[in-house]
Amino acid sequence: MRRHAIGVLGLALGGFLLWLAVRDLDVVTMRRALGVLDPVLVASSLLLYWLGLALRVARWHALLAQLQPLGRRAVAEVLIVGYAVNNLLPARLGELFRADYAKRRWGLSRAKVLGSIVIERTADLGAILVCLGIGLFASGVLARPQTFGPGYLVLAGSTLCLGVVLTLWIARRGLGGVRLPRQISRLAADLGSGLRSLNGATLVRSGVLTVAIWAAEVAALWTMLGALGEMLTPAQTLFVMSTASLSTLVPTAPGYLGSYQLVFATAMAAFGLSPTLGVLASTLIQVLLFGSVTLAGLVLYVARAMHNMRPIRNEALLGGSDLHLR
Repeated sequence: MRRHAIGVLGLALGGFLLWLAVRDLDVVTMRRALGVLDPVLVASSLLLYWLGLALRVARWHALLAQLQPLGRRAVAEVLIVGYAVNNLLPARLGELFRADYAKRRWGLSRAKVLGSIVIERTADLGAILVCLGIGLFASGVLARPQTFGPGYLVLAGSTLCLGVVLTLWIARRGLGGVRLPRQISRLAADLGSGLRSLNGATLVRSGVLTVAIWAAEVAALWTMLGALGEMLTPAQTLFVMSTASLSTLVPTAPGYLGSYQLVFATAMAAFGLSPTLGVLASTLIQVLLFGSVTLAGLVLYVARAMHNMRPIRNEALLGGSDLHLR
């Protein structure tokens, strides 16, 4: 009942945020934008998004190679399935599913896999904050603090990033002489092993790939808005991208429905642009970009199940507080 209640609350919150985003929708502006929609630019946005996914596969493959030799195709399957589940469940629960799916496919400890995923997400958080900082200072949003709370965004994001980095450093170093129950101690050791996949051999490569990933995703966003006839400046695009990415951390409806539209509309309004274009662009991104990886992930999952893979019972999602990370 608790899980159902969380799901219902997420849907209700998403519905409320969606209403806030579309209540002042300009139908004339929407029809005009759809009338000039450039299919070539839409296809280019889709290709850039999938280029970013391919780079994410390369980054995760480099981290996992420190734990166990794996083929890039196998890594791609697990990552895409995990992303598909992320788009269907709130609060990034797809990351727990990805760790569980990797355990079933490769036999790696869930905690080790989760450690590598934490490294990925920490790198992404750092990239988001860099994009946010550049966007704030270069786009002119700071000149209109009443339109958007930029100072609070920077403070909250920097605090979060510092907390995550400190936690990772402690987990990677271990707990020293602290005595823990055997099962918890083994879980902590496995998680630390996963975190140590970021070392001298992978640090530079992961950093370069993270920059390339976010360059591709920012370009995908810029191209999608361009397809609707609205060409943002690079700084404006960075600001919209970073705030939209931060909004996906909020546990709302599947596919970030509602929160994504509201953040896009608010960010566009901060530049004096039409919020309607923000709603339309965010919806196209959800349907075409997020939708494509969700469909691909579900197809891969079903295909794997049909090839006599044991049905995946995701303890992290079904078992309450007991994550069974081993």
